[in-house]
Amino acid sequence: MTTALKVRKQFILDLEKIKSVREITKAKTDTEAINKALNIVIANSKIKRMFSSIKGKGNVKDVYGRISR
Repeated sequence: MTTALKVRKQFILDLEKIKSVREITKAKTDTEAINKALNIVIANSKIKRMFSSIKGKGNVKDVYGRISR
């Protein structure tokens, strides 16, 4: 089993954005909220890459407009 490398960082972040992310992700802490937000960004990037690779092949439509034309 591998464990993720964790580092301590200091950031100056918008408090309202952190509060919003905590509410959206139902996170209990600011750290958990930021980790969940980062996971969402990474997942969306993988989805976009996957859709880009199959765009124009077969009958796949981008009904959510995630892929720029």
